[in-house]
Amino acid sequence: MSINILAATATDLQILLSQGTITSRVLVDLYLQQISQYNGYLNAVIATAPTETLHYWADELDQERANGALRGPLHGIPILLKACLDNIATGPDLALPTTCGSLALVDSRARYSATILIRSRSDLANCGWSAVGGQTQSPYVRGAFRDDDSCGGHSNPGGLSSGSAAAVAAGFCPIAIGTETMGSLVMPSQRAALYTIKPTLKIVSQAGIIPISDEADMAGPMAKFVADLANLMDVLVEPSKTDIPPNGYISAVTGSWDGIKVGVVDPEKWLFGHDTLKFEQSAHDQMIREWSAAYEKLEEHAQVVKHVELISEDGNADCIIYHKFKHVLEKYLSTVDNCKIKTLDDLIEFNEQHAELELPAGANNQNGLLRARDSKMSDEEYHRIIASARETCGKNGIDKTLDDNAIDLIIGPGDGPMFCIAGAAGHDQINGYPIATLPVGYLDFNGRPFGFQVMARAHQDALLIRVQSAWEATFPERRPPPLSTDLWM
Repeated sequence: MSINILAATATDLQILLSQGTITSRVLVDLYLQQISQYNGYLNAVIATAPTETLHYWADELDQERANGALRGPLHGIPILLKACLDNIATGPDLALPTTCGSLALVDSRARYSATILIRSRSDLANCGWSAVGGQTQSPYVRGAFRDDDSCGGHSNPGGLSSGSAAAVAAGFCPIAIGTETMGSLVMPSQRAALYTIKPTLKIVSQAGIIPISDEADMAGPMAKFVADLANLMDVLVEPSKTDIPPNGYISAVTGSWDGIKVGVVDPEKWLFGHDTLKFEQSAHDQMIREWSAAYEKLEEHAQVVKHVELISEDGNADCIIYHKFKHVLEKYLSTVDNCKIKTLDDLIEFNEQHAELELPAGANNQNGLLRARDSKMSDEEYHRIIASARETCGKNGIDKTLDDNAIDLIIGPGDGPMFCIAGAAGHDQINGYPIATLPVGYLDFNGRPFGFQVMARAHQDALLIRVQSAWEATFPERRPPPLSTDLWM
């Protein structure tokens, strides 16, 4: 039968699998064909596991189904694993690289698969600017990525998980797992009309993921359909780390706004500056207009919608990330074999020796590595800054705004720094509040999707999923991208 894989959700596919209309092997071949057809332009996928390996797993899952043994609602569903910089370790049985996009790690092999891969294992691909994968392109944007654009400009697919986002949107897979330190799930997802959630920090295992910061890194799901996101959350989240709803996160997919009290911030105040988001008048005007219209529509559905103020970020996130990066990187490198590098100094030297490939104009991140190497911050100062940021963004930021206004969550523009507030927030022993995305519209200017960010208190992940499901039931369906190379010229 014909399947529209641009629109098909994991839930749709599970129904077809259960009916015997298709098999997991057929799905693997459909998605591999789509990758083959469009990845040459999109650069969303760095590598796929060998076809015979994927067929072996698919056949095994099909046989389990035939025997009446189902692992769960994602049984036999292909899942794309990490995007843009393939930073989730895959063990020897997959014959896949884990490079974090660097040529220095091309031949390295992880000894073990990441914990989240073991928990979610079905079928997978790793995906991709990186020296290994090239520049990921948005399947929506007309004219492709512009070399003269800003780092968060309208042609940019959005961040380090942009490969996963582009892949889901382009029908390379129905769902994906990405990772975020600050914005790398949120930005790509809202620019691909997807739902994602960066969960409360540490409720998803980071074991086997190439790290940036223990204080902010988190893996999360990316999907076209909220039920798919919830089902993947039920796989990824460790029950001992948080309070999962009795019937799982899928039970939060109610489609109802009943009792939900929403705070909204002024989009004009919470947009990125022009140095990050290159100004385009028509795009700016359209986003403000459609965000404001969405706020008005929310007032017809949510119990309360209030315009609120939120404390701004304090700008310390980068310095604390640099302080710990050398340690966490080298700890990871000690767990892999056949690697060209073992230390941060090795990586810096490798980049210098291969500067034409690793450090091209417009994508030179060597200064960040140098800052990490040369950081003189003491552990005492580091912990002081962490504690201050947690209190500023948590107790005096998100918590204060929610308490003062008697609301449950805060919504603001996707093209803004709200994810920094959520990532830095904390109180007591809780660090890193959850944040999610809501699709809104598509720019007349170049076709790029845009959306909202929505955040709540720590461990309120289920509430954010409920809000996403209510949003999905209230606002127009997301549009798949027009996969025509004519639009990309």
